[in-house]
Amino acid sequence: MLLKIAIIAFCVLIEHAAKFFFAEFLTFSYNTGMAFSLFSDSPEIILIFSGISCAVLILVCLFTKLNFWLSIGLSMMTGGALSNFLERFFYGRVIDWIPAPLPFLEINFNLADAEISLGALMIVLALRIMD
Repeated sequence: MLLKIAIIAFCVLIEHAAKFFFAEFLTFSYNTGMAFSLFSDSPEIILIFSGISCAVLILVCLFTKLNFWLSIGLSMMTGGALSNFLERFFYGRVIDWIPAPLPFLEINFNLADAEISLGALMIVLALRIMD
């Protein structure tokens, strides 16, 4: 359980430390919605939904016995989700700062989004290997 807590804490801290220490070099964009700014006009509902999701992720992550790779992936997802939730709670929005320009769409994201995506990929790969 200690490893899971450490990964969750690291994921939350690295996101906010990067913004703090490199703020002068970064361009921030603000997202009051979910992915791709969906539901931007309902930030209260998104806050409630993400709070419930974080609570469920924390409970499952900390109190479910999983193999090593599933634990790492779920801990990363939990840390990323918690980081985004904390920004929504304290600032009313998620602060994105990593640009990913696509030919047809310009997307910005943050480390928490990357942690969620990488954690999900680890879970899928771990489940596929176990299959």
